[in-house]
Amino acid sequence: MKKIMFVLSLFVFSLSAFSQTNVLPMDERGKYTFLEVAELPLVKKEVMSANAKRFFKGYSKAIKLNSSEGDTAFYGKGKMVLNKSLVGVGHPTGEAKYNISLELRNGKYRLILTDFMFTPYERDRYGNFVPVAVSTALEKSPGKLNNAEWEKNVASIARESKKIADKLKATMSNTIKDPQPETKKPATVSTTKW
Repeated sequence: MKKIMFVLSLFVFSLSAFSQTNVLPMDERGKYTFLEVAELPLVKKEVMSANAKRFFKGYSKAIKLNSSEGDTAFYGKGKMVLNKSLVGVGHPTGEAKYNISLELRNGKYRLILTDFMFTPYERDRYGNFVPVAVSTALEKSPGKLNNAEWEKNVASIARESKKIADKLKATMSNTIKDPQPETKKPATVSTTKW
């Protein structure tokens, strides 16, 4: 009897350990929010502002910059496409639209991704994956039937948010205001020699 109780308690513990919880924390408004505060003591505020503009310019297809308050705060809207892949072959499962804000201070910055709206994709008659007409706030769980898929989407959004934060940190850690890319002169072409 003790062995059965031990195995049963071990089984329940292992299920709770492998169950997936929400990866994104909720803020005081009850919205899922990805927040990252990074300290860069060697980077000056002017350089950080130039780096932020370079980041938004590099992400111009995914993030549209709405407004900025001088050189200290940048606000915009973005969209990330979530993919499902099995052994290298995958397809998009949906897209998540979000609000992004980047605030700069001396030696540190704060990145906030919030107000996620999830739109699932479906296959149209031509075989393309297209978004459906209904978007759902990430805070509204679909219920028991689609709960596992919903948690996978939340985890995927957290992963994509982390990728954006990592790329931002790589861009912001640059200490030169306007880095000049190396320009190579094209090789001279000789029209007399064959």
